[in-house]
Amino acid sequence: MAPAQNNDQRLLDRILEDQHRKLAPDKTRDDFFTFFAADKALQDWDLDNDEITDGIVDGAHDCGIDGIWTFVDERYITADAHQFLPPRATKIELVILQAKNTSGYQETVIEKLHFHLPTLLDMGREEEDLIDHTNAKLLDRTRRFLHVLEELASSFPQVRIKVIYASKAAETPHPNVKSKGDRLRRELTKITSDTVAELEYLNAADLRERTARGAKAVAQLVFTETPMSTSLGEGYVCLARLDEYYRFITSDNEALRLELFESNVRDYAGSTVVNNAIGETLKSVTGEDFWWFNNGVTVVADAAQIAGKKIVIKEPQIVNGLQTSHEIYSYVQGGGQHRDRSLLVKIVVAPESGTTRDRIIRATNSQTQLPAGALRATESIQKDIEESLHQAGNYYYERRASSYRNLGFPLERVVSMARLAREFTAFTLREPHVALRHSDALLLDDQHYAQIFSTRHDLDIYRLCLDVHTRLRAFLIRYSEDRPLLGETLENWLYPLASMSAHALTRLRQPSPRDLLNIDLDHLNETLMTRMTGTLEHNFKAALRQSKAGGVDRIARTPEFTTKLRQAVITQSRYRIER
Repeated sequence: MAPAQNNDQRLLDRILEDQHRKLAPDKTRDDFFTFFAADKALQDWDLDNDEITDGIVDGAHDCGIDGIWTFVDERYITADAHQFLPPRATKIELVILQAKNTSGYQETVIEKLHFHLPTLLDMGREEEDLIDHTNAKLLDRTRRFLHVLEELASSFPQVRIKVIYASKAAETPHPNVKSKGDRLRRELTKITSDTVAELEYLNAADLRERTARGAKAVAQLVFTETPMSTSLGEGYVCLARLDEYYRFITSDNEALRLELFESNVRDYAGSTVVNNAIGETLKSVTGEDFWWFNNGVTVVADAAQIAGKKIVIKEPQIVNGLQTSHEIYSYVQGGGQHRDRSLLVKIVVAPESGTTRDRIIRATNSQTQLPAGALRATESIQKDIEESLHQAGNYYYERRASSYRNLGFPLERVVSMARLAREFTAFTLREPHVALRHSDALLLDDQHYAQIFSTRHDLDIYRLCLDVHTRLRAFLIRYSEDRPLLGETLENWLYPLASMSAHALTRLRQPSPRDLLNIDLDHLNETLMTRMTGTLEHNFKAALRQSKAGGVDRIARTPEFTTKLRQAVITQSRYRIER
């Protein structure tokens, strides 16, 4: 007889049942628990749905690992992020998740991790020896970590590996599980000479508490002197001691709260003359106050109110001062003391509607030249897309990361800017290899960005891209239940199929966006999708016979394979492509 559940377990089951039904009814219970556990485990990094899913490697040959994510100075590293790594970094983090939809912790889970992780995280590993018993996605995600480790070696960053074991257990793990966990932790500290490793066990009570915690929409800033306010009551200017500002910009586990900087048009620039000067001012022991030598930071908020010695700020966004904030964060993390020194903070309450916020963002970031296209989330095209998708009633577009988190919308209907960029690239531009290889570049590289997000495009093309991928994704999930996909990674099939469907649905060799908007989506039916999948599988197998190195993952990311697929569709009579 199964042991009786305690209240935390009963309540967690109710939460899981409710969220599973609302967010992802098509997922199995185990798959949804993995996503749910990943969401809660990574809460302090504030990833969007696509970034969480990007790290989930659960499936055949997963070596006991359900998810794996690499961070550099709190920022998640995506497929092509090596192109945008800072020249220096203070911290590299690897988070590894094992999520078990069971009511206890198992020793075998730790044993499996102990067996596989040292090999997977060895910079001298032989990938040919791993291909047969390690899925392609896991190989790629561990390869990202090793690449980052090598690229940033000269800056001697702190390396932290965190293994999180989540289950619906009522209690903490048995001492035998903890003992094996300690052995795994000690083994992981050998990855580099200065690696710190830890294991965290999340039980039913922990998962329930993190669900209730949610994303912080309100923050408090302690000030040193009474703030000045305008006669219009639209904001405050105050001094905040350095340690209090540090508390304002960090989460409970002292990670930098990146969601506070979503509206800041710059990324942290790393070691520059200006940032080095800020760092030197912080380290100065002359007794001079910090704010004398620094312009301070600007915070835009929905509302702000003084309560005792604090300003309570609703939905704060630091629109200017990212470099200063990073330097203060690094200074305190390194053991620096406030020594009664303060920072100048401007808090502006601006209306959500209208252009006031964007003008503040632009004005407070105009002291130095910005790279072309640096403003993304605040651009009119992004706002137009958000409004267009919202009016259609089908999708919720997150032009600012995680703006729809915890609001209960189905996961497939919450669309990040990166997801829309990839799906547009695969379907409208018919470059699935680019969609698979690149993530950050589609948003950060001006040429890629201008191709995708342009006022020349009819806004309906963005919804069509999402509709096509949604239909193909649902088909592939059904299809793979009976016939496992080669390479076991759905994206390797999804994006090529989207490209093929552009030709098949228009019956044209070079369909334009206008041609695509004239298609009848009902023609993308089970018969056509099955036919295209057969063609894709045939071409994958033909390519694998020539070379197995890198498997389907490598093949799908080459322009040559995209060309072969295009030729396969337009030359086969059953697709009836016009000449």
